[in-house]
Amino acid sequence: MDKKEEELVVGGYRFGTVADAETARMEEKKVVNLEQHLDFHKPQNVLLVYNRAIENRVFMTPVGMSYLHRMQAQLIKCGVPQEKIKPIPLYATFSNKTEYNRSIRNSMAARGQKPEFKGRFITSVSINILLALALTAVIVLSLRSDVPTILNYKTAVLNEYSEWEQELTEREQAVRRAERDLEADQ
Repeated sequence: MDKKEEELVVGGYRFGTVADAETARMEEKKVVNLEQHLDFHKPQNVLLVYNRAIENRVFMTPVGMSYLHRMQAQLIKCGVPQEKIKPIPLYATFSNKTEYNRSIRNSMAARGQKPEFKGRFITSVSINILLALALTAVIVLSLRSDVPTILNYKTAVLNEYSEWEQELTEREQAVRRAERDLEADQ
C-alpha cells in the first residue's frame, strides 16, 4: 500500500477522502480519551455519555459508530433495559436517492411542513429570465454601437476604409485643381 492510500485507512476502514480519514482519526482520539476516563463499571455514567454522544453527533464515521455499538453491547451486558438505550442514528443513506427524497417529503408532510421546491423553482425561473434579458441587452447594445465588436467588425472596418478612400480622393482632386490653377496663372 502506498503512502497516499495509507492516509485514507483509519481503524480498518478505507475512506474516500483525506478529510474523512482525518475526521475518523479525530474520532479515534476521542474513543481513546473516553476509554481512559470512563468508568465502565457504572452503567448510568456509560448511558449518559452514550446518549450525549448521540445527541451531539460526536461520532459520524464508522470508527465512531463501531465504538457506539460497543458501548451499546456493554450497556446491555450491564443490565440496562433496551428501551433506555437509544438506537445509533446513521447520517448516510444506503438506498436509492429518490426513495430517500420520497421518505423525507413524507416525513415533512407528516410534520405539517411543505417542501420548498416551489419557492426554489420560482427563484430559479426569475434568475434565468433576468439573465436572458441582460444577455439580450448586451447583444442589442453591441449591434447598435459604433465601436467595432466581434459581431460587426468586418462592416465597421470596411466602412472606415471606404471613408478614408473617399477623403483621399477628395484631397487628390483638390490638389490637382490647385496645380491647374497655378499652371494657368503662370
